[in-house]
Amino acid sequence: MLEPKLTTKNNEYLKIFTACMVTLLAVSTVFMTQPIFLEISEFFKIDITQARFSFSVISLCYAISFFFIGPAIDRYNLPTIAAIGLFLLGLSVVFAAYVTGFDIFTITLAVMGIFAALVPASMFPYMATIAPPNKIGMYVGSIVASATLGVIFGRVSMGILTSFFGWRVSFKLFAIIIFIFLFLTLFFLVKDSAQEKTIKNKSLLLSYKTSLQHLLNFNVLSLLLAGFSLFFGFLGMITFLSYRLIESPFNFSSGEIGWISFAGITAIIAPFSGNISQKIGIFKIIFPSLFLCLFSLQLIGWFDSTLLIIVGLLFLFMGVYSCQPLLFLLITEQVPKETIGSASSLYILFCIGGGSLSSIFLGSVWSSFGWAGITVSCSISIFVSLLLLFSVKFSLNNKASSNHLINRTENTSVQN
Repeated sequence: MLEPKLTTKNNEYLKIFTACMVTLLAVSTVFMTQPIFLEISEFFKIDITQARFSFSVISLCYAISFFFIGPAIDRYNLPTIAAIGLFLLGLSVVFAAYVTGFDIFTITLAVMGIFAALVPASMFPYMATIAPPNKIGMYVGSIVASATLGVIFGRVSMGILTSFFGWRVSFKLFAIIIFIFLFLTLFFLVKDSAQEKTIKNKSLLLSYKTSLQHLLNFNVLSLLLAGFSLFFGFLGMITFLSYRLIESPFNFSSGEIGWISFAGITAIIAPFSGNISQKIGIFKIIFPSLFLCLFSLQLIGWFDSTLLIIVGLLFLFMGVYSCQPLLFLLITEQVPKETIGSASSLYILFCIGGGSLSSIFLGSVWSSFGWAGITVSCSISIFVSLLLLFSVKFSLNNKASSNHLINRTENTSVQN
């Protein structure tokens, strides 16, 4: 009697492990060009400031894909979607390693972003589907943590691998790992999946319309814009930090940039901030986290000390990923339960889209004002996020006061 239980439990852990690892790998492909801008510019013989578009394009396509994937994803078998995404992602990574022109390389990265989005878009709801009621927090927290770690893994691993093997071989090694986990996905998730299609009565077009209607809600739109501003400042600073570290007085290699990126390991706080917020309140974590982000940008931006930059990165990732999941929790409280999927897709679109656009628009700031201009611009962006969240808190407080007054009036009327 003990053996079946043990087998079932092991199978449960293998499912969690596989779902988390494929999510981590998919997200990591979006960020793996960030530490190797110098190598990309040298190989394709382009100006190093143009190399940033290798990140801008893949992250923007990744973000936009969620808007189109989100409303449709629940209509099909989730593990199968993840497997298809991994297969196409692996092929596109291999193809990117062989291209010889930067234009084709950029187009390939755009396609990679689309395929990469299929994996987390399917694995997030999959984990919520297979989770026992008493373990849903652990399951969802695990997948959130894996996506968060994907950002760090992409930067760290690609920087280190490139310093040893070059970026093209590193891309091929990434593809091999993706195909290994594709096999695990087929064996542990697709083969064992009894999920049926859950096609809803309403049309797909109506699902997209419902998604867009979220933008008419003041609090939801403010929270989405807060996520946009947060990631505009966060990923903008991280993207141009690679340029900063390549230059004097640091003169770092891609490997050294990769090792410094490991400071982002503090991002694993993401799944824990939700539990803490339920005890002390969401805004009591959000506001200190944003102030921590602002402080960390000053450490990274105004000092030439490697130690202070590492400390700043530790604080920056801690602040951003303490705040990010809580913004999503606030959004879920403002939308109907049946539209949370589309709301989450919009949230990812705004967050990653903000980071993508920052790498595009801050290029002129870098050219005109250098690192100081990047620091000021990203600090302003974080401050805008702070102001938006103050407006949301004020709106929610007014709404709560109005509801309390209405309830009090109704109770008085009943007593009379």
